[in-house]
Amino acid sequence: MGNNSKSRNVIPWLKAGDFDATIGVFFDGFTKILVGVSVMMGVMKMPSNIMYGKIVSSIGLAAFLLLTFSTYYARYVGSKTNNPDITALPAGISGGTFFVWLNAILIPVYFSTNDPIFAWKVAVIANILYSSFIFLSSFVIKYILKFVPSQAMLGSLVGGSMAWLLIASLGEGYAQPIIMIPTLFILLTFYFAKINIKKLSPAFVAVGAGTVIAWAIGFMKINALLDSFNTIGIYIPLPQFQLFTSDAFKTALTFLPLVVAFAFSDIIAMIQSVEQAAASNEIYDRRVCMLSQSIVNLIAALFGNPFPVNYYWGHPAWKKAKAGASYAMFTGIIYLVLCASGLVAIATSSIPAAATLVLLIFAAISTGTQAFEVVEKKYYPAMIVAVAIPLFELIYGKIGGAVGAAKNAMGVALKGAGVNFSAGDVVVSASDLASSGIAAGYESLSQGSMCIAILYACILIFIIDRKWNAVAITFLVASGCAFIGLIHSSAIKTYAAPQYFWLYIVGAILFFILSLLSKSVKELQPEKIDN
Repeated sequence: MGNNSKSRNVIPWLKAGDFDATIGVFFDGFTKILVGVSVMMGVMKMPSNIMYGKIVSSIGLAAFLLLTFSTYYARYVGSKTNNPDITALPAGISGGTFFVWLNAILIPVYFSTNDPIFAWKVAVIANILYSSFIFLSSFVIKYILKFVPSQAMLGSLVGGSMAWLLIASLGEGYAQPIIMIPTLFILLTFYFAKINIKKLSPAFVAVGAGTVIAWAIGFMKINALLDSFNTIGIYIPLPQFQLFTSDAFKTALTFLPLVVAFAFSDIIAMIQSVEQAAASNEIYDRRVCMLSQSIVNLIAALFGNPFPVNYYWGHPAWKKAKAGASYAMFTGIIYLVLCASGLVAIATSSIPAAATLVLLIFAAISTGTQAFEVVEKKYYPAMIVAVAIPLFELIYGKIGGAVGAAKNAMGVALKGAGVNFSAGDVVVSASDLASSGIAAGYESLSQGSMCIAILYACILIFIIDRKWNAVAITFLVASGCAFIGLIHSSAIKTYAAPQYFWLYIVGAILFFILSLLSKSVKELQPEKIDN
């Protein structure tokens, strides 16, 4: 025992690459906070005392807890395997999930209720649903992954990225094209022309250029920057039990399909992060990572954090940079200090949101490119279907927001004319929308779009491979999802979407028949290929 303990190498608390990794991981997530604060305060009119005193401080708490756990877990694994050079898993605020919560939950709920606090409540409960799903999935994930093709998950992930990172960010950013266009093309030029800058990152140069332009044209205001110093203080995250109301819970349940789909996508991202580490012979346990991610998010949600944090890709880069176990904790400390001190307000008053949005656009482009690079060409049709369907949720959400804004404008106009009429009571039906060219299919495809994308991609993948039984079973799963309202329904209830339920049942029967026929018809039999 004594000889073994003497031969063990000591894991250092500081390594040469920790600084680069800390800065890189921090800014990767912090830019998302800047955009989120700008949108929530600018679009949703979230009160600053709630934004900085409760929401931002709880985000900092979440990032600190997960990143600190990542450090200590890395040190534990390194000690067990006698690896003093072990590199912690990167973690923090994932762009995909963050902007889905912002654009697909917070903003639509705000526009439908005109209540930013209620939107915050719904997003916090959605975070709890997300965390609970990951917690439960940690015990069965190895069985789920046996049946769900990775191509289907990648397709839906790309679709979500196209909707809520690429399209939503372009729409927001082009409200200020004089800032967005130069910033965007500076970033894309550096990355896609593969131009290296010594000691400066392309993101820093691009966002810096956008910031200089914004100040030069007077878009950023010195008074706003000076006022932001008034937010400096100490904001200790405290439990926010008042957020958990029955009406917020009911509303959050309507987003369950979206929550489940993105929770599953984040599980896949976490598994891929673990696999990246395994390639360097650093073996992290998937279940431990999933449990830590879910428990941290549950705790942070109780303190008012609406945005999930998670593990993500990047381990090989930080391994190559010679980062160790501690960079994750250092990053978490920076998050906690900035988010609990009000300094985030100074950053958001200094850097325009339009300049930081380009990072999300690049992330969406990279996600889509990488996904298609690792998928066989024969599965491209399934990928394209999976990419297209999530766009309906973004489109229909924007339609709903426009209808709500029109009602508010009509109400103000009527009140100004002395007419006592509540425009909020006006009901815009599906037939009203259809008469303006918005078919009912937009609504049905928008409800549970991520789950629909996964299911349809699975069906098409199994069709391509002539796995008729798998097609039939997937149709049965789709019928079950339609029955309980996970797809094609605005609410979770029994017999929620009867038309789709029976259509999918019929599809299952037909493909079971096709499976029986394939035993005697050679053209229907699967091609003999290696898995």
